[in-house]
Amino acid sequence: MRQLKERNRCIRSVRHLKIQGKIWLKKLRSGLDQIRESQVRGTRNNFLHDGSFHEAVAPVLVVAQCFCLMPVSGIGAPTYRGLCFSRRSWRFWYSSLYLCSTSVDLAFSIRRVAHSVLDVRSVEPIVFHVSILIASWQFLNLAQLWPGLMRHWAAVERRLPGYSCCLQRARPARRLKMVAFVLLAVSLMEHLLSIISVVYYDFCPRRRDPVESYLHGTSAQLFEVFPYSNWLAWLGKIQNVLLTFGWSYMDIFLMMLGMGLSEMLARLNRSLEQQVRQPMPEAYWTWSRTLYRSIVELIREVDDAVSGIMLISF
Repeated sequence: MRQLKERNRCIRSVRHLKIQGKIWLKKLRSGLDQIRESQVRGTRNNFLHDGSFHEAVAPVLVVAQCFCLMPVSGIGAPTYRGLCFSRRSWRFWYSSLYLCSTSVDLAFSIRRVAHSVLDVRSVEPIVFHVSILIASWQFLNLAQLWPGLMRHWAAVERRLPGYSCCLQRARPARRLKMVAFVLLAVSLMEHLLSIISVVYYDFCPRRRDPVESYLHGTSAQLFEVFPYSNWLAWLGKIQNVLLTFGWSYMDIFLMMLGMGLSEMLARLNRSLEQQVRQPMPEAYWTWSRTLYRSIVELIREVDDAVSGIMLISF
């Protein structure tokens, strides 16, 4: 009997060692795979990314500020702590001047419609100007909320599972830049093609020079009050470019926010997928549920902040 018990004990020990060995071997293989993925030629760019949304969205906000939107200071700072909004900054006055010029342009458009036949084509500039004016005002209000919003965003990001390598940290910023670049490039191409079509295929030119004819048509609401001049025509064209950019940027900005929020949910989901087949303590699932609720609360805060822009975009 004693020999039989010792033999069964040996068999159970061998079995246990085999099971543990398979588990250890599996962990070793997964660790080696992660090491292989992370073993790339080290460059400075590999260490510039921290995986935060503040870092990823900064280039998109820089482009917006070039077109008088989102007057927030410190968007190029390493962290969200450098963000601030001030009514004394040149960015605020730059955006305020744009709002004033858009309002004046809207007044001229309304005057033109009042002195012409009322139809869909004549009302279209008013709808366009009003939409951009409201959206620009919403972006100005969002700029005041942006530092606090990014503070909350960063607090939720700190609680998320970390990235396993530098390539994963750089992926969100690259995705946002690529999508924004493609959409801005397509919008620019569409605008340039529309200019070319009007300049070279205008069968009823207003002036002898096709370029002057195009500029006169772009700012026709101005030249019903003032005599034509090249400097005023180019000012009208610059205003038109700013309005057209704002029209396209609304959609791009909302897409960037959506991509940033979905990345947070994806990081949580990846963590759950790694642990789904392992016996985890109750504290882990409590932490996961609490983190999920934090992301949902952030989504609600972002939704409240950009609801006006979202309405105009739709």
